Amino acid sequence: MKNPFLLYGYKDPNLFCDRELEVSKLNNAINNGRNITLISLRRLGKTGLIKHLFHHLEQDKSAIETLYIDIMPTNNLGDMVKEISSVLILQEQKKSKRFLQNMSDLISGLKAKLLFNPISGSPELEFGYKSESESLNDLNTLFSYIGNLKKPYVIAIDEFQQINNYPEKQVEAWFRKFSQEYPDIRFIFSGSSKHILEAMFTNINRPFYQSSELLYLDRINTDNYTEFIHHHFTVNKKSIKIDDIKEWVKILDTYTFYVQYFFNKLFAQNKKNNTYKMMYEVSHEVLKERENIFINYKNLLTNNQFQLIKAIGKEEAVNKPNAHHFIKKHNLPAASSINTALNALLEKQMVYHENGQYKVYDHFFSMWLRSL
Repeated sequence: MKNPFLLYGYKDPNLFCDRELEVSKLNNAINNGRNITLISLRRLGKTGLIKHLFHHLEQDKSAIETLYIDIMPTNNLGDMVKEISSVLILQEQKKSKRFLQNMSDLISGLKAKLLFNPISGSPELEFGYKSESESLNDLNTLFSYIGNLKKPYVIAIDEFQQINNYPEKQVEAWFRKFSQEYPDIRFIFSGSSKHILEAMFTNINRPFYQSSELLYLDRINTDNYTEFIHHHFTVNKKSIKIDDIKEWVKILDTYTFYVQYFFNKLFAQNKKNNTYKMMYEVSHEVLKERENIFINYKNLLTNNQFQLIKAIGKEEAVNKPNAHHFIKKHNLPAASSINTALNALLEKQMVYHENGQYKVYDHFFSMWLRSL
């Protein structure tokens, strides 16, 4: 028996909940030649959604090729080239035993050495860039290779806002060029920094202006999520009340990672009858396990910042943290100090702003703060 509530990666459609509307919109954009930008909060399931879409595209006989690249660990354009090259080579290796021969033109066009990992035996490329132009040329070589394969490709670049941190300043312009130059490549740009991505694609002075459709990923429908959880407990011969599930999904703000983690822990108890009391005990167990992390959060914040985030956590969601009644209720400092603390918490991504409300980003931390 395997735990059906995955925390990382993607396995198969049966372990993926809902998102039918989002998959339909992504498919529509791809099939009609539009690039799309997927924006969501962290840990809300955008990566899982992309891989779920790719699973269906790969099962389809339309012969659309897919490539998923996460550029969050990259610090510059050279790192990005290495990441794209590595993913492309691994993917081609799975398809054909003669992949090195098939990719010889690509490898010879890159400023890199082909090596083999001494442990795994897998091929790897070693780059040694000395200038920005060298990495730009290799990036162009990569997309030229993909674009000239004469088959449709969907390339998803996750955490795309990371290119704003690169020392190279032409990356946006180059990607805009690729999206225009290679009509058989469709891009899915995704990320968790809403304001950065919106600026990239809606600012008239930026290269990507109106070049991509924006898709905002919201929470999964509560009823659908409840049914999904109930189904997986039931098929594994574990009883659980659907009303109890729904209440805890709401307590967890229907936030994908926290819902998955909570019911993963509950499922792991391996009890035939899962009661509300057990769910309550699991929630205490989760918070106790993470208490050292939460204390560390506290130590990293100034007193004003911690008092404010504690107040937001206790309220669960706050419209105006600098309002007089909120400050008075939680015995907070003056509004000017609150504004400074709020900006710092937003910058540190400890707090986020959604639909006019401020919330604590780590929902388990928010629950812990309510217990103080």
